[in-house]
Amino acid sequence: MRPICPSCVSSHTRKKGIRRGNQRWSCTQCKRNFSTPMDFTEEATFPRILSFDIETSLYHFVGWGTYKQYIQHHQITKHQYIISWAAKWLYDDVVQSDVVTPKESKNRDDKRILKSIWKLLDKADIVIGHNGEKFDLRKLRWRFISEDMQPPSPFKVIDTLKVARREFSAPSYKQDFLTKYFELPNKLSTDFQLWVDCEAGVPDKLQEMVKYNRHDVMGLEQLYLKLRPYIRSHPNLGVLMDEDVCPNCGESDLTETDSEYFTSAYKYPIYRCNNCKTPHIRSKRNSNDGGTNIRSIAS
Repeated sequence: MRPICPSCVSSHTRKKGIRRGNQRWSCTQCKRNFSTPMDFTEEATFPRILSFDIETSLYHFVGWGTYKQYIQHHQITKHQYIISWAAKWLYDDVVQSDVVTPKESKNRDDKRILKSIWKLLDKADIVIGHNGEKFDLRKLRWRFISEDMQPPSPFKVIDTLKVARREFSAPSYKQDFLTKYFELPNKLSTDFQLWVDCEAGVPDKLQEMVKYNRHDVMGLEQLYLKLRPYIRSHPNLGVLMDEDVCPNCGESDLTETDSEYFTSAYKYPIYRCNNCKTPHIRSKRNSNDGGTNIRSIAS
């Protein structure tokens, strides 16, 4: 439902994108712009961007020694399971999470919490993880297929570890270092014993684990927002929103700069988003075809 313009009380309003968690609107009658809070309880046109993180149990195996051992698959006596997960929709205040019960943990039974994270992934347009492609998503897919679950609907992936490694020469690319360096919410301190206690089904340790997990996700979202202007391969939000908005943040407040971007065949005007500060180009595609003309600058 479209809001009423606060200036002229007209209902002829249209969406202009997202800024700082608010839906921006433009009145077609008086040409004034205004904002309303985003309602995450309703189906939104803004892409569903999910930051998430999982915590897994330990593998158990038998071997002949403790030094430089190569563990083969037939030495595994107990396989990993998911202890907890945490996730947060971009611009939403709520961090969602789930954790196995003491009984489930002792039985290494994660099917219940697999179903709950599956439902979130199935709704997502884009998911964000730190080492998410190599670790979190592959671990989840293995657990999904192990429990005869179907894959969630397709989504795009932004891996902040890959972004950091590709774009910067940093002393470390671990989330803990990056969040501390940029003074963002960083990881809580923990140790190996926490995982041992969780596997034993100690109730307060399971709650400590999910608290650790939730804190990771809050830091992950802030790290993503910090890195966002440098993500040249960011999925184009304008395609999902069918509007000429910033491909990285969905904001419509773009300013044309004096610079141009050259390829072997064309030159393109460079625009900069006034919200996330990402530079983009405007393509020469026919604007009557629908969609968006704003494109990320290819790496």
